[in-house]
Amino acid sequence: MSDRFDTGRLARLLTLIAFVTAVSLLTSAEVLGAELFPVAVVAIGTVSLITAIIGFLIAFSSAYENAERIEHS
Repeated sequence: MSDRFDTGRLARLLTLIAFVTAVSLLTSAEVLGAELFPVAVVAIGTVSLITAIIGFLIAFSSAYENAERIEHS
């Protein structure tokens, strides 16, 4: 195990979030009317942002636990 920040996992997560967000926005643009589309953009963007923050916190906590484990060894 590495004691550094897991950038690979975070990059894969952010790529997945970007892809799902783009597909959701494109689908919303085709399905929803002009009145509901701005609401969908805000909702999808909010969910994407929260998911990215949680992914960052998970990657950071994993690095912290590994560093702590190595320190106590």
